[in-house]
Amino acid sequence: MANNCESMVSNALTLNSKSIKFVPTVHYYGSESSLNSFCFRQNWGSCEAPNKDNIERFTALLAKCMQRAVDAGKDIAVLAHLDNAGSYTWRNLLQFSPTEKKGGYSYADVVIAPMARAVNRVIKPGTKVVFTLNGETGKSVSQYAREWLKLVPLTKSLIRGSKGLAAKDVMVGISLNYNKVFGWIDFDSISPEYISKNFDREWKEQAKLYPMDLAGMRALYNAVDVIGVSAYPPLYLGFREDALSTPLKYHEQELSYAGINLKQLIKSGKKLVISEWGLGGGTQDGNAIAPTVEDVAGHPFFGLWYPYGSWKDPWRNGQYADYRRYLYSQTAKWLRGGAQEYALDGIYVWTAGSWDALGVHYATSGSDGSWADPQIVSMVKAHNKAVNGR
Repeated sequence: MANNCESMVSNALTLNSKSIKFVPTVHYYGSESSLNSFCFRQNWGSCEAPNKDNIERFTALLAKCMQRAVDAGKDIAVLAHLDNAGSYTWRNLLQFSPTEKKGGYSYADVVIAPMARAVNRVIKPGTKVVFTLNGETGKSVSQYAREWLKLVPLTKSLIRGSKGLAAKDVMVGISLNYNKVFGWIDFDSISPEYISKNFDREWKEQAKLYPMDLAGMRALYNAVDVIGVSAYPPLYLGFREDALSTPLKYHEQELSYAGINLKQLIKSGKKLVISEWGLGGGTQDGNAIAPTVEDVAGHPFFGLWYPYGSWKDPWRNGQYADYRRYLYSQTAKWLRGGAQEYALDGIYVWTAGSWDALGVHYATSGSDGSWADPQIVSMVKAHNKAVNGR
């Protein structure tokens, strides 16, 4: 596990980025909406219930991997992830409190604390850290916002420990999906445009039915240093640069229903980052290549998973590969232009499965090909070098 992780760090180090992002994942047993207990997956195999020994092993392996990035002079970013151990479900619909113990442990115990302690072991004065408490847990954040709020000072304290780290160098964030922010509000279409157009109507009909703590959400967003957005851009062929702001506009729209003003928070000094971004080229069930290039562009969050096989490589289709290159080229221009009115601090590409255009994941290539694209790798290296000066 550590060797695989270190090889991915080595791959990421070639991209001239200023920070390396880690997405450590803890698993849980339960359903789409309920969490019964946590577990640590052993590579691709069994999932062990937490105990003192495997929590320490998880912490030590993660710290060893992070050390590789710090030794190379990179800053550290963490996006804490929680996945279902039994089957694919979206954590945005999972109803849980991060401080409630399940099977003897809470999310704070097995996700936040080990990851924050791993960061503490390796960072040194001058290393900047962005630690994002979650990824796409809208239902939990909207119901238990005040419990998530408790994790902000806890996480900073664990990361800083007794080290002489500047307060400004240890930042904590919260990250939600670009739409369906609250996790509770349901729609009869997955179309992002449909959801945006009908959000007000559905909010008025449904919000009163659910236990959302909107005042707590406002307090949480005021307390964090970084606002993250999972923003796989639903687009179309030949799109213009300004279309890349669409997911952020949707996010801004939905947050406003909690009384959260995204642009005002950015003006106040909070950093806005896209926590996850990419293009998958697959179908909704993850079992096939998208049937048309229009489907590739319109549903970027659909992709294919390991092991790699040429039969499930969308990018062997010339049209699909050309669109992916166009997406990266337009995004680089958009970033260089300031990302319009959003003053985006950066984008973290999802480098796993068929989304991994950059060849970061150790299993992205196989004997018969790769999901990575050398042209895109060169494009990203050049962009980062120009922006970061390294």
